[in-house]
Amino acid sequence: MKRLVYSPQYRRKVAEIKKYLDMQFGTEVRKKTLRTITDRLHQLQRHEESGVSLKELYGIDSEYRYVFVAHNYVFYRIATDSIRILNIYNEREDFMLDLFGIDSVSDAAEIYWEEVERNRQIDDDK
Repeated sequence: MKRLVYSPQYRRKVAEIKKYLDMQFGTEVRKKTLRTITDRLHQLQRHEESGVSLKELYGIDSEYRYVFVAHNYVFYRIATDSIRILNIYNEREDFMLDLFGIDSVSDAAEIYWEEVERNRQIDDDK
C-alpha cells in the first residue's frame, strides 16, 4: 500500500481550514469535517485512481487528480511509491486559475458580479 505524502501547501491550507471552522462553527464541526477529508484520502491508498483525472476531464496535460469531499477539492498525484497530496481548495476557490493560470469564471459571471457591486455602491451612496 502506498503512503500518503502531504505537501507544505496542503498542510498550510488545512491549518487555515481548521481555524476557520473553529471560529465559524466550533470544534465539533471542525473535527467531523477534517475526519471526513482524512478518511477519504486514506481510501486513495486502496483505490488510488478513484479521483477525477484532470487530463481526462479538462484535456489538460497533467498527472493531477482530485477528489471532492466536504465542500473541498483535494488534488493529488500518484507517484511510484506514494500518493502525493498536493493542495486543497474550497469549492468557492478558482483552483484552475491557481494551478494552471486558466480563468474558469465566465464573462457572464464577471459581468453579473460587476453589476452587483455597482448596484451596491449606488445603494451605499443613497
